[in-house]
Amino acid sequence: MLKVYAVENLRSGLVVGRDIMDEKGNVLISTGTALTKEMIYGLLDRPIFSVYIEEKEPAAEVPGQDHLLDDEYLDCYQDAYTKLAKMFQELAERGQFDAADLQALMDEKNFTVLSDGAKAVSQIHNMEHQEPYLVHHCLHVGILAGLMAKWLGLSMLDQYNLVIAGLFLDIGKLRIPAEVLDKQGSLTESEFDMVKKHAQFSHDMISMTTLNANQDIMRGVLQHHERCDGSGYPNHLTAENISSFGKILAILDMYDAMASDRIFAKRRSPFDVFATLYDDILDGKLDTEYGVLFIKHLCHSLNGNWVGLSNGEKARIVYLDESRVRSLPVVQTLSGEFIDLGKNRDIKVECILTANEVKA
Repeated sequence: MLKVYAVENLRSGLVVGRDIMDEKGNVLISTGTALTKEMIYGLLDRPIFSVYIEEKEPAAEVPGQDHLLDDEYLDCYQDAYTKLAKMFQELAERGQFDAADLQALMDEKNFTVLSDGAKAVSQIHNMEHQEPYLVHHCLHVGILAGLMAKWLGLSMLDQYNLVIAGLFLDIGKLRIPAEVLDKQGSLTESEFDMVKKHAQFSHDMISMTTLNANQDIMRGVLQHHERCDGSGYPNHLTAENISSFGKILAILDMYDAMASDRIFAKRRSPFDVFATLYDDILDGKLDTEYGVLFIKHLCHSLNGNWVGLSNGEKARIVYLDESRVRSLPVVQTLSGEFIDLGKNRDIKVECILTANEVKA
């Protein structure tokens, strides 16, 4: 039986089910070859996102939590969270943060680990967070920004700046009363007007720091709720006046906000989020180039993730048609049954499961 593996999830000893080809059509690794670490490292350096692996056992077994959550990743994430939370507190209390803390947070090793392809998407979905949502959301957007920057082939300096903009884009929400931010149910018009001020607040807060000298970061933070058709805020800019960072962060912010658990809203299936993002692309709200690239690359990264289905079952994503933006996955249930959710519309993915939910 053939199974699709994201390259980041390969391990030594797996047997290649179909020839792995390079971008020119040359065979890199032949069918039937048992993978070694050296082969896997070589694939990670190429624009190859998934490979077919020959599996003998058809039944899907629930892995232990140790197979879902990577200790190195968790340690790195928690360290980054602690540093970012400290900077948020310092900015809120005295209008400054220690530049050394930002440098430590942006250490190359940290974001090499945190923005590591499919692992990053899997890990931020699999973790359960007890601390307040705001810092986690900003850290997620920073991680997604690191991924997006690599997918776009940005320079190292632009990668660095885009990540920083993602980390601070919502810090202005610290100036919004908690009873408004965490309100369950619809906001009043005045409450929504208050929430919409957070982009300007974020810009104003970081303008008091050394980040003020970097206009890419400043514009990205201020413009992450602007929309290409002029329907966004705070300044109702249209596409030609929105920076590339603003357009990119708008997509990343929307994705994580809808895909994560919040006090006032349950997380949604990534495929429902993709549909919403694509509708906004077609409606001219989100940038087409950035939006389609993000959806296609993130689909690569969802292979192998465990999901909760609308019929109450747990299943693993084993295949996604990467040629279609609106494609739905083939999943394998615990009993070994394969379900093509593109054909069986009675069953939907409700959410990506955390490690604890898979074990339950």
